[in-house]
Amino acid sequence: MNNYTVRQIKTDEYETVRQLDSDAFRYNEFGDDGEFHRIFADNIRKSPYFIPELDLVAVTNEGFILGHGIFSALPMGNDANHVIWLNSLAVRHGEKDNHAEKRYEYQRKGIGTAIVKHGLEIAKSLGFTACMTCGNPDVYKRKMGLKNYRELGIKKDDSVEDADECIFAIELVPNGFDGTNRILSFSYYDFFQM
Repeated sequence: MNNYTVRQIKTDEYETVRQLDSDAFRYNEFGDDGEFHRIFADNIRKSPYFIPELDLVAVTNEGFILGHGIFSALPMGNDANHVIWLNSLAVRHGEKDNHAEKRYEYQRKGIGTAIVKHGLEIAKSLGFTACMTCGNPDVYKRKMGLKNYRELGIKKDDSVEDADECIFAIELVPNGFDGTNRILSFSYYDFFQM
């Protein structure tokens, strides 16, 4: 599926994306997290860590939204504001999707990867030097080339409950985590609370 572009979201697309995010996380093989994701992007947009250029959608030429990704700034130390976090990545749930049979209309077609890669290019152009996220190892490590965060000498504090094998990082420039304290902490992220 190549007949789409990745671009910054428009405000009149927020409601469509709320439903897309909710459906993608409601109908997945890992359980129902749809209500959280319905408003998660809105909470990020209200936070001081929001980066409008990194609130992205994949859209067909006809304006049909296929996927959504949103990144935010990730402070790692007092003076380290050059790292981003991929907060959410969702690809549209198709009416005939079947997780048991691994059949999908839009998912697993490279749309999510295209959103992330485009976001990383934009982030680099904005001066960000590294990115982190949490998610499925098959997606982030195998398909997108991110590394387990520990391979880059990063540690996490008690505010991070995600499993070690599900946290990933990538440097956008050589030594992209230099100048940070190399500690992943969610303690400053008040928009995680609902």
